Amino acid sequence: MNLTSFLRFTGVSSIITGVLFLSMAIWYNISSLEAIGSYLNLIGMAFLLLALVGIYLRQMNAIGIFGFIIFIISFIGAVLWAGFGWVGAFVVPALEEVAPEILSGSPPEMINMGMMLSMFTFFGGMLLFGLVTAWKAILPRGGALLLALVPILEFIPFGSTVAQPLAGVALIWLGYALWKGNYEEVGTGE
Repeated sequence: MNLTSFLRFTGVSSIITGVLFLSMAIWYNISSLEAIGSYLNLIGMAFLLLALVGIYLRQMNAIGIFGFIIFIISFIGAVLWAGFGWVGAFVVPALEEVAPEILSGSPPEMINMGMMLSMFTFFGGMLLFGLVTAWKAILPRGGALLLALVPILEFIPFGSTVAQPLAGVALIWLGYALWKGNYEEVGTGE
């Protein structure tokens, strides 16, 4: 597989992630089907990792070492956040069935600390990754700005209701550009 084919593949991965994130917003609001949303989230996070690699590779020469550091933070944050998706999809339902009392109280401090580390790494990385992508404008600036807006919305009241679908739209937009792109000068933006 050559680089152009791989970038197109990561574009499709980004589109899949966007569609899953849009679907997740629906499933999480249907309380009796919340488990399906957890599975969609986990699958979406796996495809997001591929999408991040493609978005980075497409602009790597233009964003330099600063962009590489932001990509690494974003990628690690996505991996950490995917861990919480895995717990939500498999551990929480099992505990609800066999030991619901474990879930009834506040989580232990280590879990809270891990969640905060994962959340701030993931959302901070996405904010910076979206901004650097918008700044260089090799991929659609509008899609990148939407991606940067999502973490901000997550931290305002009722913002998370809008953030998930916007993340889906941003990733579909960026993914389409990756899939459809002109790859004569990969990574340079020319």
